[in-house]
Amino acid sequence: MASPRLTTSILEREGKELNEIARLASGIEEPRDYFAGKDWGELLLPREILCFTRSKQSQEKGWSSLSTKAKRYDQHRRFVLLTALQGRGQVGVETGLWNLDEGESILMFPHQSHYYAEIAEEFSWLFVTFELPVSFWPCLQVLRDSPRHLSSNLEGKLRSFLVQWMRSEGGASALAAANSLGAFLSELTESERVTAVGKESDLVRKVREKVQADLKENLSVKALSESLGVSGSYLRERFREGAGVSLGHFVRSVRLMEATRLLRDSSLSVREVAERSGFGSFTAFSRAFGQVYGTSPSVYRKSVARIERDVTLGE
Repeated sequence: MASPRLTTSILEREGKELNEIARLASGIEEPRDYFAGKDWGELLLPREILCFTRSKQSQEKGWSSLSTKAKRYDQHRRFVLLTALQGRGQVGVETGLWNLDEGESILMFPHQSHYYAEIAEEFSWLFVTFELPVSFWPCLQVLRDSPRHLSSNLEGKLRSFLVQWMRSEGGASALAAANSLGAFLSELTESERVTAVGKESDLVRKVREKVQADLKENLSVKALSESLGVSGSYLRERFREGAGVSLGHFVRSVRLMEATRLLRDSSLSVREVAERSGFGSFTAFSRAFGQVYGTSPSVYRKSVARIERDVTLGE
């Protein structure tokens, strides 16, 4: 049982705190809107942040590899922020190609097909992958297909984020790291752009426009070459030269990107999605989807619905 003196001391301390709270409360102005308070909702807060580095090439599939020899598009359902720390290289995103030099970053959006064309023998690249509610995507839209130079201030912000992320153990520390990454991304939108290696060739542009116009059309090399008035071998060679990957991989990537959009944003059945995105059969669609995303279209749809539900509940 506490002594009378100790109890009095506690009451006096609590009384002082209440008096101070009362003093502060007396200065609060009357709300203009009783349903609109202060919130952190406008802060750009990436979620499920992962960081890792790559310093050697490998032809294995998945996140654990980075290869210029595979000549394939990669696609991921997360945002991917790539920063060249040491060693330059060429990064292709869809039909664009950029030289990424030391101190430059590129942000790849979910499901954007990308590949690596050239990388220095000695390199160190930092990858930061994360989720972000769809409502915040417009904030970063200017970074789509637009690599940026890092100023000394941005380099400092990136270093600060990395230190916070490495020390965080979840909860408040993870929130602080997310806020730090959000601040970096926001400032990155105002930084100097990296110039593309070259303009998209006329042939690549025509193929891209034709493929994106109607995915249910016959988009075989034979059909495309006939519609463009060139030979199949010429089309294959010039498209790979201009886009960095094979025509077949490009067509498949565009179809899968449309399929993931439909799975995420529509109520169409999986079979209807397969048809709309131009796959000849449900079996062919499921096989291609599994090879790229490592799961079935149905499981993918459920996982996206769960993530969006969690984000909504969190907001």
